[in-house]
Amino acid sequence: MEDNFQPFTTQMLKNPLSYSDLVEKGAEFEVDMSQQNNNRDLGLDSESDYEDAEDVDSEELRSPWTHSFDELRALMSEIDEHIYKRITRTGHVDRDAVPNKARVSVRYSGYWESEAAPFDSSLLRGTKFEFETGQGTVVEGLEAAVRTMRPYEQAEFIISYKLLFGELGCPPRIKPKADALFKVEVIDYSLIGDAEGIDAIPKEDRDKFCVVYPKAQDLHLHGKDCVKRGRYRNAATAFERAVSSLNYCRMANDEEECKQTELLITLNQNLMIVYNKLNKPKRACIMMKALRHLTLENPSCKAFFQEGRALAALGEYDLARKAFLQAQTKQPDNKEISDEIISMNKRITKYQEATRDLWTRALSVNNSKPEVRKTAAQLKKEAKEQDFKDNMEDLIRQFKNASDQQVNFSRKSFSDAQFDTICKLVKEHDLKLTLSPIQEDVLTLSKPEVKSA
Repeated sequence: MEDNFQPFTTQMLKNPLSYSDLVEKGAEFEVDMSQQNNNRDLGLDSESDYEDAEDVDSEELRSPWTHSFDELRALMSEIDEHIYKRITRTGHVDRDAVPNKARVSVRYSGYWESEAAPFDSSLLRGTKFEFETGQGTVVEGLEAAVRTMRPYEQAEFIISYKLLFGELGCPPRIKPKADALFKVEVIDYSLIGDAEGIDAIPKEDRDKFCVVYPKAQDLHLHGKDCVKRGRYRNAATAFERAVSSLNYCRMANDEEECKQTELLITLNQNLMIVYNKLNKPKRACIMMKALRHLTLENPSCKAFFQEGRALAALGEYDLARKAFLQAQTKQPDNKEISDEIISMNKRITKYQEATRDLWTRALSVNNSKPEVRKTAAQLKKEAKEQDFKDNMEDLIRQFKNASDQQVNFSRKSFSDAQFDTICKLVKEHDLKLTLSPIQEDVLTLSKPEVKSA
């Protein structure tokens, strides 16, 4: 006959209790009635989870098997002597199974034999359950089961009590010496790397690329994981340590040098993002200098974009706009870049108007002629047009000296007057400007074709 399990609340002890004292000579203890504790054997939250169960689909919570576990094991594949598995939805075949040192998101429900309702389920909390593999934060059996799965996969497992809650369990909610059926879905996982692995490298090996490179990759993964969780300071520390360790290495051949450069480019780009998040634009600009050196003066669109944001934060609006325009030459259809350029145009105009107005007022003190105020508006317009013309002429010269034959940019990023200026500059430099017949917004700047003799 089944035991009748009633809801319960786990109580805390007023003073810590040693397990060795309890086993060897016994011990007295007093329950602290003022404290309430949530049961987290796996994952498990307080019984209050079940009060919200009415919002969850009851069929989704219902056990997929209410008969004998022995019958279900016969339909499953044996993973080992303690775990049996049946796949109900195949995962992504191009992804590996969940590895060690990964942050994995799952949905799960756990059932006792012959019972339809779960003793615990992430669905009752209305959210996915996330944990790090290899950290011992969930029961051994559940982690071992998840480690056999790929992203998107759904599976059912029968897990032995030996890998769950042992012989004693935690009555009344956790039965003693009881195997359990788990229904699990792996949503996704991401590698988190080993933040401390680089410290374990012996001093005599810290300049050896083959030893340092894997540890620097781990730091990179750890930094990316910190960014995802909004821990930007921790991410910056991880990326900085990886850069420092790689710069200290001696490369044995060209292949190692290429690997070092590739990872350093990625790390410096990530540092630009993190520094902008931390409101440290000067450091982001320093990283851009390093990227220019690493890429032989050909940084990526992402780097130009982050440089633009850093320069804007420093009040260098003209330089920021130039950086955004360079980013746009690499990704002309990127709406986020176009929006930044439009925003920067507005900020530049507002700044210039404020500056001109200040000078107009200052000059009007010593010059009462009404013509001063009238010419100020003209001066503002001329200065704005000249700044734009100078920036565009610099970009056109760079394009003429580059190996690329054509480059695309967005028409919407420029006013009609600015577009007229571009057309004049294109003509002066013997270039060609055409409008795409497919995308009305895309303009193509190209060099004249050189006819062979």
